[in-house]
Amino acid sequence: MRKAIFTLLSLFLTAILIVTLLVKTAPLPNKVLNGFDRTILPTNFLTPLGNMPADSIQLVSGATPTQLFFTTTDPTIILCTDYHLQHPRRIKLHLSQGLIDSLQTYFYTTIDSPFVHIFGYNMPAIVTLHLSGSHTQVFRFPPGGFSKAYAIAPDRFILRKLDRIIADQQFLKVNTTTNEITVEKNLSILHQDGGMSTDGSLVYDTASKKLIYTYFYINQFFSFDTSLHKLHAGHTIDTSSHFRFQLSDAAASGEHVFTSQGPDQIVNNTSFVYNGKLFVHSLLKGDHEADGKFGNNTAIDKYDINTSQYLGSFYLPVSPDKVRRIHIFNHSMVIECRDYIYSYTIDTRDSVLN
Repeated sequence: MRKAIFTLLSLFLTAILIVTLLVKTAPLPNKVLNGFDRTILPTNFLTPLGNMPADSIQLVSGATPTQLFFTTTDPTIILCTDYHLQHPRRIKLHLSQGLIDSLQTYFYTTIDSPFVHIFGYNMPAIVTLHLSGSHTQVFRFPPGGFSKAYAIAPDRFILRKLDRIIADQQFLKVNTTTNEITVEKNLSILHQDGGMSTDGSLVYDTASKKLIYTYFYINQFFSFDTSLHKLHAGHTIDTSSHFRFQLSDAAASGEHVFTSQGPDQIVNNTSFVYNGKLFVHSLLKGDHEADGKFGNNTAIDKYDINTSQYLGSFYLPVSPDKVRRIHIFNHSMVIECRDYIYSYTIDTRDSVLN
């Protein structure tokens, strides 16, 4: 018995030593040259408004000219503040217990006042109601969860949803009034891995009615219209042009469970759009960027949506490893981090944003 325990302990310690050695000797992406440089633009357009602890906040959900809305970990509670992140108040959504149980923690909420849209990842369904608490509409999908969703109108949505037959995710357009679902044609790269390797951020430019999808793991993005037709394709300035994601042998396709053999390097984090420009939070350091400047600030790269041309970069004064999402609402920028929410007034005439 002692020998068996000793053998198991030895194997456990050996495994730890091997993993530690691999981590120590692996080429870290920002400790080597990444093959590109940034053109840094001056950041003079931000004026701090306020901040508050993230606590139970799940994400920034929407805004009016005077208020910001935040999803909490409770699907029935919306937090509302002003742009200084002061005077918080709670809004109670009236949902049935059955819906609450179905949503659990796998949901996110967007608010385009007065409409509230709760996206149930795994139900899979979209729940729509008014902030005032009027009738709740539930639109249910065929089996297969979804990972991205955007409301382009109160009853129309763009989703990136798992199709179990092809074992990958595709973009859909949904009309919840007519019950019509339109599936993309040749818009997505398909790897039959549940959409993990091609994961990314989806944003919607309300001015041009264009959606832009930026990949997390490679230096590519593309735009498409609300009819799911591809418009433009572009590259971020880094050189990460190949997918390195591999599906684990343990991912039995018959069970619809997908896992990776190991973590891949995220090169593009969140993104946002403003005034016909795409802004991407890059996690890779340019070859001649100062370590301290890049490590202590969030690097944002700017691209023209119509031409995909790189237009320069700037820093936001927040730690890059904590940033989750960035939004621009009504002449304000809201930066959502893991520990705090930050709000800034922006000078929309500044050339950095235009």
